[in-house]
Amino acid sequence: MTTQKKAEAKRAFLIEQATACLAEKGYASVSLRDIAKESGVSLGILHYYFASKEELLLAVITSYKGRFIEELEREVLAAPSGQWSAALSRVLCRSLQEDRKLHRLWYDLQVQAMYVPVFGEQVKVIRSRLQQLISRMLVRLQREEQTSLTIDEDSAISLIYSVIDGFLFQFLLDELQNREEAIARFEQTFAHLMYTLFSTES
Repeated sequence: MTTQKKAEAKRAFLIEQATACLAEKGYASVSLRDIAKESGVSLGILHYYFASKEELLLAVITSYKGRFIEELEREVLAAPSGQWSAALSRVLCRSLQEDRKLHRLWYDLQVQAMYVPVFGEQVKVIRSRLQQLISRMLVRLQREEQTSLTIDEDSAISLIYSVIDGFLFQFLLDELQNREEAIARFEQTFAHLMYTLFSTES
């Protein structure tokens, strides 16, 4: 293995360890020293790869959200016509079961973004990617289902994003404690939203 490959593997390992630590305890309760200890490396080694805790958190969130968005693209955008809503529910259900703490970390970052400009920039990038995914889905729906939006596209994207984001946030706050009931409620709400957003072309 080349020196560069070793460095990339080490960096990936540290991100993985930091992800587990930050997701478990939250950003404010974890120091770089804590992460170094959990990773079995010296603080100096950790600083070699990440100049600050902020830089490490950005790497963690970028890695996790990148995987989540790729999962949505792979399963939701690729779903057959008429089945993408069910595919979205499956992805969310699986993600809430397997990555609950990582979703919690994402909301932690968004709160920190109100105070730390560099976090705000990354939040905007990730939100933009998610909104672009919704936009691609809306374009496909209008083309394949011969439907048109009842409102402008930007407003539709904002509404859809808000419903999905709000659902995840409520679930993390334990307002929706039963996962199956929560998903069923989301599906019903989401179906109603999509019905109001589209009109069948004559």
